Amino acid sequence: MRAGVVVTAPRPRASEAITPRPSPALHWLPMDSGQERSPSLQEELAAATKARQRVEGALRDSENRARVLLEAASEGVIVVDAAGRIVSVNGRTAQMFGYGREELIGAPLEILVPARLRERHVHHRHAFFAEPRVRPMGRGLDLAGCRKDGSEFPVEISLSYVQTEDGVQALGFVSDITERLAAERAARQADRLAAIGRLAAGVAHEVNNPIGIIASRIELMLLEAQDNGLPPAVVADLEVLHRHATRIAAIAQKLLSFARESPREHTRIDLNAIVREALLLFQRDPGHEAVQIHTALAEPLPAVVGDSGALQQVVLNIVQNSRQAIGERGEIAVTTLHEAGQVRVVVRDTGPGIAPDVLPKIFDPFFTTKADGTGLGLSITYGIVRDHHGTVDVESRPGAGTTFTLSFPVAVEPARA
Repeated sequence: MRAGVVVTAPRPRASEAITPRPSPALHWLPMDSGQERSPSLQEELAAATKARQRVEGALRDSENRARVLLEAASEGVIVVDAAGRIVSVNGRTAQMFGYGREELIGAPLEILVPARLRERHVHHRHAFFAEPRVRPMGRGLDLAGCRKDGSEFPVEISLSYVQTEDGVQALGFVSDITERLAAERAARQADRLAAIGRLAAGVAHEVNNPIGIIASRIELMLLEAQDNGLPPAVVADLEVLHRHATRIAAIAQKLLSFARESPREHTRIDLNAIVREALLLFQRDPGHEAVQIHTALAEPLPAVVGDSGALQQVVLNIVQNSRQAIGERGEIAVTTLHEAGQVRVVVRDTGPGIAPDVLPKIFDPFFTTKADGTGLGLSITYGIVRDHHGTVDVESRPGAGTTFTLSFPVAVEPARA
């Protein structure tokens, strides 16, 4: 009942006649307006609704921010349930593995693992869900991802987990480390080549002069052989000595070329012209008739900066290497193109390819699979390309040929006055 004051009519005296009257009306008079009034049920419901709407809005904003952050992440983010099914992925994951996002949701996680590793990965996944834990990135494991097209690439993965209404779910953060590993290999190769280059320069200088004297003296003896009446057997021995002395001199020159730290002269160069000149030189080599050369040179091609003679040697070395790999019959395709601020020369051959255990060693100085090879041709090539701030990449599979890709930065246009 509400608080108030009841007002009634006065009671009549005894001497007064009693005349029936209507019952006095009751009037509720409000108390002091300063006193607080309890809210009605309707008001309480309205306030609760507004509070709930504020909470729901905050949750939506939080979810949207989290979604934006995940989509902006440079790493792939994968959420997996205890059954090994993919619950969620970000855009980077789909891009990295070559799938559409809808193809991944609900798919088994093992489609992202190379076939040779899937059985072992299932065991590791079960072990993780049996005892979830946080594993930081880069624990020294040799891990690989598998794209939709079946190609593999090196990855680093860190793991975490979250408890949801549907149970424990694993969070995987995946990084493609292909470029980082390539940069690390290039740095190690550069350090190794620099050290060997210093040694090679010293050896070449020490050998070059004496072997030049020996070769010249043998040539003189051969010229005088008939006048001096030397026996044929001695002449034959001198010819063998001269041939090998000449070979040693050629190796010394290659060592000097390998040890040279930078090109002598830098000018703006058209790589198409370099390729044409190198192929003309190649066609003068004996045995080139067994190989068909195909060219597809992009026109116009931006200029690069470097030493024309050194770059011509690079192209010639690679084409000659391809011819030697092909053997009796085969084809070599030479292509130039401009993409992503780089001018590229691509040399493909139809040879037998390079074995996986040999491929990482082909640029090492003195490494060769040829009986009469020096193991310096590709090392010199690598050094020249590096000195031109370029890169050389090799793709090869046994039975499927080999592709060399040379990439050089486009020359910067001179500033106009």
